[in-house]
Amino acid sequence: MCVAYGLAMRAISVYTMLVTLWSIGGQWIFPDKLHTEFTDIINKQCGEIPYSVRARPVFGRVYENPWLVLLRHPEETLHFCHGTLISNRYVLTTAICGGNVVTNGNVTALQQATEIVLGEYDLSTATDCITTWNCSLQTTRRSIDIVKIHPNFTTSFYENDIALLFMNASVQFDNNIRPICLPFVSIVDITDVQQQTIYNTIWSNDSIPRQIWMRNVPREICREQIKNLFALTEGHLCARIYGKHSVDMNGSAGSALQVDYHGRIFEYGLLSVGFPNETDAAPYLYIDIAKYINWIHESASM
Repeated sequence: MCVAYGLAMRAISVYTMLVTLWSIGGQWIFPDKLHTEFTDIINKQCGEIPYSVRARPVFGRVYENPWLVLLRHPEETLHFCHGTLISNRYVLTTAICGGNVVTNGNVTALQQATEIVLGEYDLSTATDCITTWNCSLQTTRRSIDIVKIHPNFTTSFYENDIALLFMNASVQFDNNIRPICLPFVSIVDITDVQQQTIYNTIWSNDSIPRQIWMRNVPREICREQIKNLFALTEGHLCARIYGKHSVDMNGSAGSALQVDYHGRIFEYGLLSVGFPNETDAAPYLYIDIAKYINWIHESASM
């Protein structure tokens, strides 16, 4: 009886997956190819790093996060937000971050155009090297022509807190500049039953990126934990820092919640809201990328 039930449930799951894939493009596509071959807009040469993805140190290594970018105002010392490269012309970040961007068309005598810094690793050096003969190219900087904020973004509970930044010129992919992959369908068990290894990588108080080991928090548990602080929406997912680590997450909005999926790094969550002053175990809220993939794809196509 148990075996028959298990087979029946497996058949239903496979049928559901195939129906979902069929409805996307009118053709049969295996899950791996769905993410990388369905479109020419995103997920090209994405999510590749020259290291094992199963053992990532606390501090990122050269070339380990080539999609991670910083948003900064030239007249200020520190960055104000993070973002991730998703194509040779687009950066993904939050709507809140996008709202603070000064585009090329809005430059004034007091405000310079916001910079996107790509290919960065060690903020304290001009060139990043693994060995004397293996050094990355210097950072690339771009300004922003257009900010595309989700039309249904609201500031009350940061619903639909997602935006795309259209750079003034395309970038060439290299070891230190490469796009991250985005999921066309959900690839993560957010119930945390499988205890998947996930990371949120940011520049915190250190000169090199910190790779923070995270754990998914099931929606109902998350909703209960933040009920006096925030109303969880359908577009959010939750994760918490794993272990008793104190990390300054200021300026980390727009960074990626990352997971290894079949040898490629995917961004399945976009950091939106945190409650660092409440409790060390309080979850952080992320935008669920899979639920916004249609908007991302359509916006990046225009």
